[in-house]
Amino acid sequence: MGAAAFYLLCLILVAWYPLNFAGELLKTFPSIGMRGPLAATELLAHGLVAMTCVAAGRALWIGSPLGPTLARVALVLAALAAVQSLYWSTLPSQTMPGDELPLAILAVAHSAGWVVFLRRSERVRQMET
Repeated sequence: MGAAAFYLLCLILVAWYPLNFAGELLKTFPSIGMRGPLAATELLAHGLVAMTCVAAGRALWIGSPLGPTLARVALVLAALAAVQSLYWSTLPSQTMPGDELPLAILAVAHSAGWVVFLRRSERVRQMET
């Protein structure tokens, strides 16, 4: 399970977060002029989070000693971006009213679970030394 979970985390960081950002960008970009500079700033921030996730996933994959730390940072940033997009977004959303709290809890729990995995994984501990 440890090796499978490790590679799953790498895949999530390298593929899932960037693909989510790409979908958000495709939905929003045509109307970015109407949404204003705050929306452009929000998109830029989400893009930076996606880039951080890719860098973290790649660093983990190649066994870089900085990989686990970068992955923790990326997971925290991803959780923060998810909560921000649920509560304080100028971008379009398909979230039903009242679903914000459960989705925010799920996003934070997802990232927290992976951070715990990073702390407990023997493979990751070997990388950090």
